[in-house]
Amino acid sequence: MVASTDIKFYTHTNNNAPQLQNAYGSMIGVLDACLVNGIQVGIVSSLTAIGAVVTATFSAAHNLLQYQVIMITGANQDEFNGEHRILTVPNSNSITFQLASTPSVATASGTINCSLPPLGFSKPFSGSGKAAYRSTNTLLSSRPYLRVVDAIDPVWNPSYAKFAKVGIVEAMNDIDDLSGFQVPFDISASNKNWEGTGSGSAASNGWAKWYYALSSAAHISQNETQSPDNGIRPWLIFGDGDVFYLLNNVSISDGNYIMHGFGVIDSLLQGAGNDTFLISCLNNSIASTNQTVAEKIGGVNAFKTICLHKGLTGSSSIDAFTMGLVWDMNYASGWFNTIGTSASINQMTSQPILYENFVPIGKMPLLHWLYTKIPLNSGVSGRNVDFSFYPVGVSTGIVRAGQILMRIM
Repeated sequence: MVASTDIKFYTHTNNNAPQLQNAYGSMIGVLDACLVNGIQVGIVSSLTAIGAVVTATFSAAHNLLQYQVIMITGANQDEFNGEHRILTVPNSNSITFQLASTPSVATASGTINCSLPPLGFSKPFSGSGKAAYRSTNTLLSSRPYLRVVDAIDPVWNPSYAKFAKVGIVEAMNDIDDLSGFQVPFDISASNKNWEGTGSGSAASNGWAKWYYALSSAAHISQNETQSPDNGIRPWLIFGDGDVFYLLNNVSISDGNYIMHGFGVIDSLLQGAGNDTFLISCLNNSIASTNQTVAEKIGGVNAFKTICLHKGLTGSSSIDAFTMGLVWDMNYASGWFNTIGTSASINQMTSQPILYENFVPIGKMPLLHWLYTKIPLNSGVSGRNVDFSFYPVGVSTGIVRAGQILMRIM
């Protein structure tokens, strides 16, 4: 059976992938490529089938990974065109994938192109250093926007830490029309998430932040006035048409990723509609405050995830600022031998559950926690009885290195 192509993933090492650097606009560049536009891989020299298994050969290194989803276009025989999940990577210049049936010819003709197709989000509004993204799935009962501001604020020193300010907005008419409910939101300071205040080292800039350039690793105490080094930061994106997770390093010497995310929760509330979560660093401190960024980020810790949701009864009222708990044994993922070191991969994973006031709201899609300390080789795809996964090393707090599994098939 041909594997589904719904879940896709991307990495900074893919050909022509945009890079996170010590420069504003880097975050929007990555999001545009993976969510909306796709990434060009290269021209295919040949497509040859043995039965239903096709080998694609390139004239140069393709830099693709097993289980990534590719898009083939330009073959004269249309049965080769379309989205395919990579079956194997025999070498740096070839990949294999499987068709639904044996094609009519063994070798395709035409000018054949390979790309990484986008997750399929729309970008209905944009401005200078600003973007709003939204799921195109009209079957969802709620489709709020992810608003991203990836530009320097007037109060911010350009040598300080770089991050995108992010938030969930229920309704928008243009990039600066925030008439709908927002998450996060402070009724006493309506611009708290979007506009900086103060000046110099006493400036405070934003609230929900996706950091991508810090002076040190996310698990090391530091402040935002410290200048980041120049250079690229590794990143990964996993997702489908309804949800995505961005994991990235914040310094060029950091070996562990921090997690960001946005999308639909797998609801546990009957008739409650579609709740939307945002994983970010919640930080409104002034720039000179020493802090550990990894401690303030949800997804890998048992706290600090926020959501916009329809309420516990499923009514139409919306809680504009709801703190949730990503709750599992009160531990961060993959940093402690909670159930012993002898556990198999089939015993030591679970989807974290988002809670509000101790009531479970829903599960976090595609994300799985681990209950033994870094049990797998990060970056090496694997499979258990239920799903294929990609292990990622993550910063979970002060001098804590953990690990999560991202579902990729």
